This record gives sequence, C-alpha cells and structure tokens, in this order.
Amino acid sequence: MGKDPHRTDYMPSAEFARRALEQTRLGFRPVGETLTIVATYDSNFDQFAAKVAYELRHYMVYRSDGGVFARGLVRASQDLSAIHRDYLASKLADGTRVTLAARLYRRQHMQPGDRWVMSVRFAKVAISFDKDEAEVVHASPAIAQQSEKAYAEKVLQHAINAAYNPSWSGDRQKRIIDWVILSAELDYPAFLDLWYYNRVAVFEYVNWDTLDKRRADMTRATGGKLPFSGTTGGMSGGRTFSAPPNTPWREYPFRNAIKKCHGRTNVDDCYGLVGNELKFAESEIFASIREMERQIKRTSMAANQDPWQSPIGASSDAVGASAAPFYKHVLQLLNDPKSLYATYMKYNQASTTIWDSN
Repeated sequence: MGKDPHRTDYMPSAEFARRALEQTRLGFRPVGETLTIVATYDSNFDQFAAKVAYELRHYMVYRSDGGVFARGLVRASQDLSAIHRDYLASKLADGTRVTLAARLYRRQHMQPGDRWVMSVRFAKVAISFDKDEAEVVHASPAIAQQSEKAYAEKVLQHAINAAYNPSWSGDRQKRIIDWVILSAELDYPAFLDLWYYNRVAVFEYVNWDTLDKRRADMTRATGGKLPFSGTTGGMSGGRTFSAPPNTPWREYPFRNAIKKCHGRTNVDDCYGLVGNELKFAESEIFASIREMERQIKRTSMAANQDPWQSPIGASSDAVGASAAPFYKHVLQLLNDPKSLYATYMKYNQASTTIWDSN
C-alpha cells in the first residue's frame, strides 16, 4: 500500500465539533478504546492521513462513504499533523511502516450500532519498520503490554456487541449483558480475572459418592480453603466420580475468548468465537447450579429433612462435612454483585428456590 495513492477528500473538522457539542447536550458520555495500528508513512500529509484512516477501517464507518468520515476524523484531532511534522523533521523515508497508538472515543449507548466514534487521539509508539523490512519485531515490554491491552479491549467490544445480539433473548441475554457491563466497569486488566467454577470439578466435589479424602486431594492447592483454585489433581479411583486429571477449578471466560482469538489475521474475525465463549460459560454455570441443587435435595432427603426448609449445605455422613462449606460459599457468590453467579438470583426472584433458573 506504500506507493498506492488514496482518496484524500474528508469531512470538515467543523462537522466533528458540531457533532461533539450535540452529543454533550444530549448527555452522552464518551467511552475510550485504545488500539495499536501500523500505517505506511508518506511525506505528503494528505496521503499519510488517508493511509492512517484506512488502517482504522474495521473500527468505524469507512466503506459506506468511501472513507470520507474516517479521513476527517483522523485530521480533526491535530495529533496526526504534529506527528507527521516530527517524521518530516527526522527525514523518515516514504514507505516506512510506523506504529501509532490510537485512542478512539465512542458515544456511550446501549445499542452497539449507535456507539459512534466521535473523536480520536494519536501518539507515536517507539517502533518503526524500514520499507523492505518484514513486520516482525521484538517489541519492548511497554509496547507489548500496550498491544495486549488494545487486543483485550477489542475482544471486550466484541463481547458487548454479542451480548446485545438480537437473536438472543430471555434470562440468558440478561445475564450476559450484566457480565459485559461489569467487565466494562472493571476495565482492563481487571475484567480478565472474572471467573466461575469449572462445572466438572464442582460436580465431583459435591457429588454424593465423593469421599472427603478425595475432596481434600482436590483442594490441595488452597489447603482446602475457599475459594478453590489450582486443579483437582489426579484420578480418584474407586467408586467416586472422577474429573479428568488436573481439571482446573476456575474458568476465565474473557481470558479464554482472547486465547481463541489470538492467531486470527483480523481481530474482527473472532466475533463469533467471543459470543460462543459467553454462551458456553452461561450454560456451564446454569448446569452446575442445577446439578448442585439435585445433590442438595438428595442429601436432605437422605437425612429425612425437607430440602426447602433445611438450610442449604446441611451436612450428612453421606455427603461429608467438607461439602457443606462449599454450598454456603456458592450462596455467597450468588449474592456478590461482582460475581458471574449473581445474575442467577437476580433474574429468578419468583423461583421455588434460589437455585432454580430458566
């Protein structure tokens, strides 16, 4: 793309100022998103601005108007012209690949299609490529961290878009929307630490037939203390149900989504992968809660108790004393507004028990 001329017509800067003022009056707040882009330098500023706008084509309106909006947006901030002057002063060769940090500010809106980009800021990143050099470098830790942050934020944006997918409905969609709202509030990197208990690990731990010795082995990583982490260890043997060896106690849906998206030539291609990961997490939590509910009923009835009147987590010799604290622990997660479990109680107030879900 280095020598190919681009269209250079653009939307006037005054139009962006007018739009920003209008959105402020309407009460919309901007939400920032940081990207790292690689563009081709051109000593002609009009061409350079056009090439930078082209690199942002996946993040804003571009094809429908031939890039007029995008080219006007990148010029309106004045950052790009200052960066271009620096490159001119350093006598950078035309065709050099340069890396820029771009901070997009979108209109905050519940509907993904209405989260318009209102403005953009640019900053130089201390890394560049010669004309004939391959785009493979060993970036500094700071650059690598910035790139990881930009990638994670893009994946989060896909998660937000997926949560509001019109083909989804009901409590599932409400729960997932709550998750992405919480993730956006926590921001990077905190939202990557949102987790839920692995369904298979939970099932073995609360299962009627699991022995306390096996539970102790499963929770060796935390010394049996809640919340559990690490893995469940090796096979249990005997009549006890066994999870696969070293099943992780915790699943991190946003980390998993990022792992699945890595290696894609275009991060936008991972939209479906992110949506599927969220649906899978929601399904696994729901199934895990229902399985725990069945074990609670089984335990209470074996002890000749009313499962709806006896306290959840009441222990019996059959279940073992180790399982009871875990039941109570999950109850606390159901009431924790920062827990991925919390929405299962929030959207099922009329259920027979707090474990029930639709």
